[in-house]
This record gives sequence, C-alpha cells and structure tokens, in this order.
Amino acid sequence: MVDIKVFLFGLDFAGKTALSETINRKNTFEDTKPTMRTTIMKILIKNMSFYIWDLPGQTGLRNTWIKTLQDSKILIFILDTADMQRFTEGKKEFFSILNRSESKGIPLIFCFHKMDLQGAKNNLAEAQTMFDLKHIKNRQVIILKTSIKSLNTVDELKEKMVSFFL
Repeated sequence: MVDIKVFLFGLDFAGKTALSETINRKNTFEDTKPTMRTTIMKILIKNMSFYIWDLPGQTGLRNTWIKTLQDSKILIFILDTADMQRFTEGKKEFFSILNRSESKGIPLIFCFHKMDLQGAKNNLAEAQTMFDLKHIKNRQVIILKTSIKSLNTVDELKEKMVSFFL
C-alpha cells in the first residue's frame, strides 16, 4: 500500500471540505462548516492511501499552510470560480505556495470549482486568464473544472490523483 500526502488548499468558502468529503463518501456532501483547523482524511483509491490534508482558508489561519506543506506529494488548489471578487486574493495565496522551495516540483491539480453555478461558468474565462496556469513550469499541472454536484468531475479528480503514481 502506497501512502500519499495531498496538500488541499484555497481560500475560505472555496469548497475544499465539501469536495474532499464528496470524494470520501462517493456521494454529494454539502453540509460543511468552515474549516478552523487542519483536518486529515484517508481515502483509498486503487490500492493507494491518499491522506488529504484539508487546510483552513481564512486569512488568519493561512499561516498554518507552510507547516503542513512538507512531504506533500500532490498539491490541490480549489478556486471558487463563482466568486470573481476573490480571484486576486486567491492568486496571491496560490502563488505564495507555488513559489516556496518546499513545494518545488510537486505535481499540481488546479480545480476551477463550483462549476454547477452560472456565476462560475460566466467567470471561467476570466479566472483562466488571471491564473495563467499554462505558464507554470517545473511541475506537472492538471487543470480541472469541478463541482460536488457532478460526481463525474469528482471521479475525474480521483483519477488524476492516481495518475501521478502510475
């Protein structure tokens, strides 16, 4: 059995916990409260144990991110694509992690999340332009459009997590 640490991060209310709970339960899980401390969830996928470190996204709690970054094998960033007002803040926090030596070379899955919402669909092009993910070098980057309302997108996320280790 392979153990894989997953660093799941993004701003508060991005949908990180709902997404990780949906992966774990294999059905839509929406009843979440704001994450106030790092939580670790073990998810078994294809004979691999993924330990998802779900990090709080509130401004005052983001300082905990650096402590938990060490030994991560996958970075997953969740962007609430429906909330365009926070794209600049999200970009700043995203690149603050990507530019750290501790994250050098770690594969990245970037989720344009909440794609079931019309606002997210309307904002997608702007988000893609702002984050400019195609210019990220020195790491594998997978870009997904996700929603907990579409279990197909959740399954695709799981497949991509596994793909880094096949």
